[in-house]
Amino acid sequence: MTKPLTLRMTKRSHFALSCIAICLLLLVSCSQSELIDANDEDVDRFCYPAAHKNSRLSCECSNVSASPWGMRALHIDCSYKDFQAEDLTALLPLYIDTLDLSWNKLNRAPVFNSDSLRMLNLMHNNISSISASNFARIVSLKELYLGWNSIQLLEPQAFAGLPHLQVLNLAHNNLHALPAQIFAPLQVLQTLELSWNRQLNQTNGLELYGSYGINPKLNALRLDACGLSELRLPIDAPLRELSLRRNLFVRVPSQLPRQLQLLDISENLLEQLLPVDAANLSQLQQLYVEDMPLLQGIAAHAFAQLHQVHSMSFQNCRRLSWLDGDAFVPAEGNVTLPPLSTLSFRGTMLRNFNVSLSPVFGKLAQLDLNGVPLHCDCQLVWLKDLAIQTNGRCLRPARVRGLLVSSVRRDEFSCERWPRWAYGLIILALIALCAAGVYLIVMGLRPHRGVTMRRKVGAGSPYARVTIEPNRQENFH
Repeated sequence: MTKPLTLRMTKRSHFALSCIAICLLLLVSCSQSELIDANDEDVDRFCYPAAHKNSRLSCECSNVSASPWGMRALHIDCSYKDFQAEDLTALLPLYIDTLDLSWNKLNRAPVFNSDSLRMLNLMHNNISSISASNFARIVSLKELYLGWNSIQLLEPQAFAGLPHLQVLNLAHNNLHALPAQIFAPLQVLQTLELSWNRQLNQTNGLELYGSYGINPKLNALRLDACGLSELRLPIDAPLRELSLRRNLFVRVPSQLPRQLQLLDISENLLEQLLPVDAANLSQLQQLYVEDMPLLQGIAAHAFAQLHQVHSMSFQNCRRLSWLDGDAFVPAEGNVTLPPLSTLSFRGTMLRNFNVSLSPVFGKLAQLDLNGVPLHCDCQLVWLKDLAIQTNGRCLRPARVRGLLVSSVRRDEFSCERWPRWAYGLIILALIALCAAGVYLIVMGLRPHRGVTMRRKVGAGSPYARVTIEPNRQENFH
């Protein structure tokens, strides 16, 4: 009897121990319900911020090999986490290279501490101001993106302590004015983006480089939609790219760097392109004059000074209706054609192209004439001989309407000998002559006024006089 009792007790004790172990495991799993179920190798993927490390609120961290020596670099993605500045720790993980905090709820720019961070993205937040020396503890920073916020105030020395910064993006904010020498600490800045600060027109008439301490070796400057009507830049500055889209310029600014290679002057208020607009842009390679609401024509010799241009676009200039045949020819007559390879007139109102443009068009690798209402007459037949497909379609004459220029037969490119108004006059004259002839015929057949037509009326004529006598049979007397 002792053995069965002992066995029963042993089984019960084992069962109780197993139940206790299961309960402990359940408690542990419940207490760690917010932790990410990951292997030891994947735990480092969720390393920041420290308060939410390896939880659902942590950022995704990925290790990469940084160039040029293949050293370890850490990329941290904290986008779409609804973080506020108080949720982030100042001390960043070791070897961090990039930190993406876009699309959060930051109401101020966080202060970080790192000697390896190279790229910081704070776009699409609610930041309203940048305090002095806000980024002074991340001295290795090369790219800083502050666009799509509500920044109204930049304190003096806001970018102090960033000697290696090369890219600064302040686009889509509410900046009205900039403090003097605000960019002076950025001694190696290469790209400055100030676009879509609509009230930044207080900089009109100022020399930007000297007033705000911009690096003289700046490579790209973007000032789209800033309400500018005047701009002065150093002529000898090595600026390569300048974007001035959607401003209030009525002429291309006259004081631009000579070494400029890309100019975007789209969506401005120019009515006509003149030779003075490109007089100092001999090194320009790309020109964009798109979506111009008032541009109507391009004058002779307008592009004569663009000796290096290889790409031009006039897309969607809805009022552009004429292009002078000598637009690319110098006034002196020396025919030195630019190395133009790409040209776009998509969506313009140009109807014809002078045959004097054939040497320029013949060297093109791409010519876009989509949506251009071409008049396919004898003056445009040379366009059919181009070796490239232009996608241009004929609007007139009616017999070839809607057809590609390349598919229209050569004999259908015909010109009328007389203008349409002349044909109208001839038809009206013929109608007048016919009316006059009918009138004369009718007047000739009418009898003369002095002629009186008389006829004898015989007894048997129905027009003879009739005498009615009373019936004699009714007289009884």
